[in-house]
Amino acid sequence: MRKPYYEQIEHEVVMLLRRADFKRTLDGSARTMDRSAYLLLKWLDREGPSAVGVISEAFQLDNSTISRQIAALDTKGWIHRYSHPEDARISMVEITKSGREAIQAAKALRLEAYAELLNDWTEDELDIFSKLLSRLNRSIEQRKRLQSNS
Repeated sequence: MRKPYYEQIEHEVVMLLRRADFKRTLDGSARTMDRSAYLLLKWLDREGPSAVGVISEAFQLDNSTISRQIAALDTKGWIHRYSHPEDARISMVEITKSGREAIQAAKALRLEAYAELLNDWTEDELDIFSKLLSRLNRSIEQRKRLQSNS
């Protein structure tokens, strides 16, 4: 009898993805960066300088997709590309000061939007929801990894 829950969750996730495009729906700010730039800059800020191949693997995307995203960030001055010092065939990427400032500003706007959306939720509701959402994301990530390895 789990099917009704799966159907409700599937519907809510689809609607969440449709509505959660912050650039157009929540804050409407021209300063908000697109989702791929946001995720990539956040990752680089946390992980530090990385090879393009490592980034591709972390995001479970092919090198050409990540390379296009990196090129867009490079054009804005948010990342710096360079050759690996020990192997020039390896392309490295690191976030710049400008990129770090951009990600901090974008994150502040997103957190402000969430604070507004969730201001009437209790701390217990926020705790439960954040844990369950994290669990769902980890399950999706694990399933995707298993599928790509088979």
